[in-house]
Amino acid sequence: MAITSTGYKVGKQPLAQSFFVDEPRGIYCTKIDLFFREVDTSSPIQVQLRPMVNGFPSASAIIPGATKSLTGLTSSDTSIDATVATGFTFDEPVFLKGLTDFAVVIIADSKNFEVYVAEINKFVVGSTEKRVNKQPISGSLYYSQNGVTFTPSQNRDLTFKVHRAAFKHASGNAKFTNAKLPRRLLNNNPIKTVSGQQTVTVKHAHHGLQVGDTFRLSGIDSAGVGGIFASTLNKRHNVVAIDHTGFTITADSAADSDAIGGGSLVQATKNIQYSTIFPNIQVLQPVGTEFGAEAKITTGKSFAGSETAFQKSTDFKSLRILQNTVLDKLHIVAHDSAETTELGAGVKSLDMNVKMFLDSNVAPMIDLQRSSVGLFSNVIDKQASSITSGFNVPLNFVSETSKSGGSAASKHLTNQITLGESAVGLKLFIDANRPSSTDFEVYIRTSTIDEILKEKDFTLVPAETDMPSDENPSTFRTYTFLHGGLGGDILEFKKFQIKIVFRSTNQAFTPVLSGLRVVALSV
Repeated sequence: MAITSTGYKVGKQPLAQSFFVDEPRGIYCTKIDLFFREVDTSSPIQVQLRPMVNGFPSASAIIPGATKSLTGLTSSDTSIDATVATGFTFDEPVFLKGLTDFAVVIIADSKNFEVYVAEINKFVVGSTEKRVNKQPISGSLYYSQNGVTFTPSQNRDLTFKVHRAAFKHASGNAKFTNAKLPRRLLNNNPIKTVSGQQTVTVKHAHHGLQVGDTFRLSGIDSAGVGGIFASTLNKRHNVVAIDHTGFTITADSAADSDAIGGGSLVQATKNIQYSTIFPNIQVLQPVGTEFGAEAKITTGKSFAGSETAFQKSTDFKSLRILQNTVLDKLHIVAHDSAETTELGAGVKSLDMNVKMFLDSNVAPMIDLQRSSVGLFSNVIDKQASSITSGFNVPLNFVSETSKSGGSAASKHLTNQITLGESAVGLKLFIDANRPSSTDFEVYIRTSTIDEILKEKDFTLVPAETDMPSDENPSTFRTYTFLHGGLGGDILEFKKFQIKIVFRSTNQAFTPVLSGLRVVALSV
């Protein structure tokens, strides 16, 4: 058969019947019944629901989900008096907008299908006395040769039934839990060993694991790393120490060399930390219906925090669908073995309800194929070189005064600035919001025009005054920093660079900067 530009085969004999949805709020169509006199037992037949466009069935648009094909119809699907219905049940209920016209379109490759129609002034099937004296619905029958162009037949209507869903209750809950977390494929050669030590470092950024957590490594190549066999690494381990770059474990034996390896197929368990949750729930919401979301969530622990991880809330917290909900603590979606160990068998770390309010004809409909939850966290810590209350010790502490490689998790580094004239000091004005669990430090390095700036160490610059905090995220203050003192007591320079290090003991909160102004102080 030839195919038209819209993809329909010439030679088909489609029929269409328009109908009007008179329920103001619409309906959910579940099934269309047709009544056959003859069927082709070897050919499929398809029913579609299409919108009406300018009084005709659409040439190409089909209501999403409103297509159903049947094959293998038999004589039991036929009758001589239009009493046997053949149902085309859609895979899911199809929402049809209220006070709107639609069309049932029937398409088959065979001309051997015959369906019943009602024609004005013709006898009812099986009767010689009863005639069809009015149109039962406010619609029309349409003929077509290609499923694109339709011609109306004003005095005929298809014999068919539209089935709609009827809802028994005024409300309902759709319940969700987090899926099993997959292992993460790590970057190439993420395993590091040190000669003579059993401590093994795993490079696994944003892993979400806590000290003491059990996790699994897999995929380390057969050569092992640093003399430690792959078989002793590819198994479950306990986390010994963590930072934002990864964590350490204790191997069964000491390494015989300093080494970095593991290969390109290393995978490791992860948790997902978050302090902002975005329910990306795609919902079809008919007029007059409502919906909302709520969740039970599980606490995490910040790098420098004192929170207790794996505490699941007993009550549901209200969430805004398709909007961010910002939480006041760090939370976690845990891998399955951690959930079992910390929360109990069968208990998930994230439970969500979508509450729906409906009437007898319509309800909100959730599209599960386009629904997810976005979880966002801040990568921020507050480091010290040794155990200190209110600080965390990273795997490899490097001071931010170092010319490179400072180990702080969160920082901003400006571009190199070159002055037109030499200066002996800098005054900084930083507009920021600083919650009480956070702060920030300012580091500066300078050089003459002939020196390489990136080879210089940074200097910590103290604030000129106290740095008050604000819990209102809309409140911004101007904080000032002076490098070189009032008289300019550092060597003349023409190049400088600024580094701002952000710190927090609660990863749900961070300092937020809105402006940075710098004044160079001349001789």
